[in-house]
Amino acid sequence: MFNSHAFTLEAKHVAKWDNEVDQLQFSYNGEALEIPEGHLSEWKSPKLDLIVERTSNKNSVTVTLPEVAEISINVVPVTEQDDKFRFFGISPEVEGVLGRTYRPAFKNPAKPGVAMAVVGGEDKYRTTSLISSDCTSCKISPAGAVKKDNSLVMDYGTLDCSRGINGGNGLVCKK
Repeated sequence: MFNSHAFTLEAKHVAKWDNEVDQLQFSYNGEALEIPEGHLSEWKSPKLDLIVERTSNKNSVTVTLPEVAEISINVVPVTEQDDKFRFFGISPEVEGVLGRTYRPAFKNPAKPGVAMAVVGGEDKYRTTSLISSDCTSCKISPAGAVKKDNSLVMDYGTLDCSRGINGGNGLVCKK
């Protein structure tokens, strides 16, 4: 989905979750990709324009497209609590059927209690495949080309949940 390459990362569909089993699957240009289990093992594309690094022994990786994006992924069994998007930085011009709902000035056109309508026309988001970037609204570009003053980057800091409540600021850590 970048340059002329396609990369996919999937969580395996399993009947029963087991944290001791790696549930990640990868492919590069349609070929299965094996990244050894183990903290900090990594795979790099031939041109070094894609890096996948394990951040724990199983089920966690960081995917980096240098100067474009860095994505941290932790695969967990999905519960209602886990089924949420968390963004560390997003452009106020974000596009897409879901993405536009995260714009700062987004107003929901649907009445409360009514299913959310698709925002924008089908023609804006049609692609030749799920991993293709040929839709008219695709805005992937190198970090140097993006307006830095338009970014909604937020510093979340570091939170240590191992020390009890004496240094807390009204935060509760839960797993």
